[in-house]
Amino acid sequence: MNFIRSLRFKFIVGLTLIMLPLFMLLYYNNVYAMKVVRDQVSLTNMNHLAKSVEQNERVLQETNRYLYSLGERDPDIISLFFLKYGSGDYIIAKQRIMNKFMTDIGFYNLIDSFFLYDAVNDDLLLATSGNYDVKMSIVQESMPVQMQQLEGEIQKPEWSIVQGGTWNALVKTVRINAQFYAGALVDMNALNHPEQFTESGDRGGAVIVGADGGALSDSALNSAQIKLAAAHITGLNNPYQVISEVTSTGSARQYLMLGIPSAMSEMNYIVLLPEEDMMRNLPFFQQIIRLLPIGAAVILITAMIFLRQLLFRPMNVLIRGMRRVSRGELDVRLETPASSELEFVTHSFNQMTSEIQHLKIDVYEEQLRTREAEFKQLQMQINPHFYLNSLNIIHSLASLQKHELVQQMAGHLADYFRFSLRAGKRVIRLDEELEHISHYLEIQKLRFPNKLDFVLDVEPDLGQYVLPPLTIQPFVENAIIHGFQRRTEPFVICITARKSKTLSDPDPSSVLQLSITDNGVGFEQEILERLQQGQYAEDPGGQHIGIWNVIHRLLVKYGEHAGLQFSNQTEGGAAVHIHMPAQTEEEEGRAYAEPVDRG
Repeated sequence: MNFIRSLRFKFIVGLTLIMLPLFMLLYYNNVYAMKVVRDQVSLTNMNHLAKSVEQNERVLQETNRYLYSLGERDPDIISLFFLKYGSGDYIIAKQRIMNKFMTDIGFYNLIDSFFLYDAVNDDLLLATSGNYDVKMSIVQESMPVQMQQLEGEIQKPEWSIVQGGTWNALVKTVRINAQFYAGALVDMNALNHPEQFTESGDRGGAVIVGADGGALSDSALNSAQIKLAAAHITGLNNPYQVISEVTSTGSARQYLMLGIPSAMSEMNYIVLLPEEDMMRNLPFFQQIIRLLPIGAAVILITAMIFLRQLLFRPMNVLIRGMRRVSRGELDVRLETPASSELEFVTHSFNQMTSEIQHLKIDVYEEQLRTREAEFKQLQMQINPHFYLNSLNIIHSLASLQKHELVQQMAGHLADYFRFSLRAGKRVIRLDEELEHISHYLEIQKLRFPNKLDFVLDVEPDLGQYVLPPLTIQPFVENAIIHGFQRRTEPFVICITARKSKTLSDPDPSSVLQLSITDNGVGFEQEILERLQQGQYAEDPGGQHIGIWNVIHRLLVKYGEHAGLQFSNQTEGGAAVHIHMPAQTEEEEGRAYAEPVDRG
């Protein structure tokens, strides 16, 4: 095989020449653009974040100094320690402290509230800019913990995090003396400035999280994004992090994560920036994205033309040829293409169709001969089986000296043997088969007078349909032999014929249903299970040769379109159901005696 002319070589070379430059350009452009964008955006937003955090920390530090100086510089707070609780001077001093706190809240822009707590008298003075009841409750609930933390000699500069339902705050408490504690309250939302960060888009934003990863401030980020950011807090010492979020559709969405831990409390300032929004503002990258569909369309058209000439057209010719062969057109021959692989495939295809064309004729003819021989052999097995039973009946009647019955039986037997002369045919009509069964049952009635009867229940116009000869008789014989035992009341055999419908057949009314039922003892359970499992077919030389013969003749003739079912009736007695295609003699001839297909 010439490799240069091969389809593999042409495909590899063509695809490489078309796609390699594009891949190299896209790879270099994406890597370089992403790195530049990440560096620039992270630097800009980190500067904003650092400036915001620095302002917050500076205000918290100044508030610390303010609180520490209250016990030394504020005469009203100092005088409260010496004034009697509830006296007029005490109340006037508290009012002056309240006025001073309200003035100082305007000076310290982040501070939400100042408070003074009298531990001896459990009296809390609170100056706040709003929502007085909520903040009073938060301060009162946090004071025991704050006082316990201040039992040591050294007061730490850190601020504590307190929660009030959906509202979180920073609180700082200092001890003025043994009786009074002063403190400040800061709303967490006042520390978060999401409007300062660029490229946040619709899915980005800023948030303050605690050491446990829980959100402390309001944020445009959803809970999944906050949880994602909290999982990467340990990497805040890096300039930035690229983290991924798996969406509900299974795709990954990337974010640029920036963060700075606070020096004044156990919290972290976090910013998440969606990368897709960051890239949207790059003119060069935008231009590349706009040109990509045009370039992809050009490449696709070029590749399609290339592959059509090289691969698709020869493959389509080969596929059309295979479809024609599948429809039975075995005279198909394909032209030899240029590629060495397809040349070999086409040559093999042409050779294969030629061989199949001759082989199909030989196999079909051999199958017809084998099928016909097997059918005739099975059909001939049933005659000796019945002859032996008939002779036994005549012998029994002659032994009883019932000469009139012997004469009647001889007449019926003559008609029976006359039918046997026609039983060598491939098929007989249903009315002929039932007439033959009637002669047989009349013979049995003569043998057992007043103890045996039969009923033929056949729908009108069913006598024209054909079936293999001696299909019903073995089951009637078995019913008399096995079901007639130990009887005190008359034994009745009922033979019914119906035509039913099947949706799987092109003709919706094409199934002939035959049933042989009796009112006898029925099948023994063990024998019934064997019959239902088809074990009668395992030993064709045993006692069930009649059943074995019938089912095999039906399978040889009709295949899966025919079958047998065995059961016991609820009211007693055995039941055998036979189904096969409902065909007239003309229809049967067309279906099973078609001329040989010569291709």
